[in-house]
Amino acid sequence: MHAQGAYMVAAMGATPNGGRRRRRPIGLAALRGFEAASRLLSFTEAAAELSLTQSSISRQIAGLERQVGKALFVRRTRALALTAAGRQLQHAVRQALAAVDRSVEEIRGAGSARRMTVTTYASFASLWLVPRLAAFQRLYPDIEIRIDASDRLVDLQAEDVDAAVRWVPAAAEPTGVTLIDDVVAPALSPRLLQSATPRRPADLAKWPLLDLDEVIPGTQRLNWTAWFAFAGAGEVEPAAGRLVFSFVDQAVQAAVRGQGVALVRSPFLQDCVASGDLVMPFPRLRMPAGYRHVLVVNPASADRPHVAAFCDWLTEQFQRVPQLLD
Repeated sequence: MHAQGAYMVAAMGATPNGGRRRRRPIGLAALRGFEAASRLLSFTEAAAELSLTQSSISRQIAGLERQVGKALFVRRTRALALTAAGRQLQHAVRQALAAVDRSVEEIRGAGSARRMTVTTYASFASLWLVPRLAAFQRLYPDIEIRIDASDRLVDLQAEDVDAAVRWVPAAAEPTGVTLIDDVVAPALSPRLLQSATPRRPADLAKWPLLDLDEVIPGTQRLNWTAWFAFAGAGEVEPAAGRLVFSFVDQAVQAAVRGQGVALVRSPFLQDCVASGDLVMPFPRLRMPAGYRHVLVVNPASADRPHVAAFCDWLTEQFQRVPQLLD
């Protein structure tokens, strides 16, 4: 009787000594296959993504269903659908695999520099970002930043670029995180004001007007003609001529050196005024630029701790941009 009872217990999934029989652990490969198939709802597409054959994915899913004890997919003629058990497992597997991937990346990066690439236009890099990077590196000495200073259209995922700071029309479809809505205003070296004080906007024309080449995207509406009209001065002829530059940082640097009056846009305007390098002769006449600076993050990089650290720091820096006083 005792022996028969022991046999019956063993047949029900326990060992004769009363312990539960250990089930074979579910392999990571099967979970990867399930995650891809449940996300794509296709064994064929999951196989292609994981560089496996369709039959391999089918065997992985069938084995997983045997281990779970329930069907995970409803198999239709031309499509798959998740069962209730499949949806429950999908949620758990996604979280678990994401945690594993993050841990592996952190372990790989331990003891060595964690690298990220940021693309932005050259003037923003030289005037705003680079001067602040020393502070970031003091906080995160193990993160290596590579700056791609370019105005070209960048495919973040295809080119493995982690984040982009771009200057886009304010009316454009929202993309990324808005860092600042830009304004533009005249600014000049305080040395120029030692010889004369402008009382009307048109008085600025007594100095050389520093301008940007209108072939640069976005500058057609941010020139002196537009600002004088905004200020109610009408058409103003520059008495001392104009200097035209190809880059924003060139115009700003020329103004700092006292070579004329520049139309400076945020966030460079705030920095130059706060440092005392430039002054605003008409601080209330700040013209909306119709553009904004945005931060766009590569979706494949968004969960990387060092990328998140940089993006949080960058956003905080913009929140600290000095306020312009009237």
